[in-house]
Amino acid sequence: MECPSIVDLQLSEKDRKALEAIRKAERNGDWLEKALPVGVLATIFLGNKAPEASFNIASTDWVLFTQSMNSISPIVRRRVSDIAKMQRLRQGLTYQQRQFWEAVDNGCRGR
Repeated sequence: MECPSIVDLQLSEKDRKALEAIRKAERNGDWLEKALPVGVLATIFLGNKAPEASFNIASTDWVLFTQSMNSISPIVRRRVSDIAKMQRLRQGLTYQQRQFWEAVDNGCRGR
């Protein structure tokens, strides 16, 4: 998707708060992508000798772990989309603000 060039965009305080909520959702998703594998590895190896670690490796549900890891990004993307859609529904937006939130909803990102 090609992102539009928006001229004379003026963001309101509500727009800025929504952008901060988007940044927070993305930070939380990034944190979760790091914490989830660390938690699994800690459960397997931390404080265990070789036999216990081997049992933990064999008994870990790797399919569920993979599904969990693969679900993080779509959840974050959905949250960003929901925020952008709610912003587009606000009254009193300029054309540029509507265009901006539609672009965010469609996956455009800042630099």
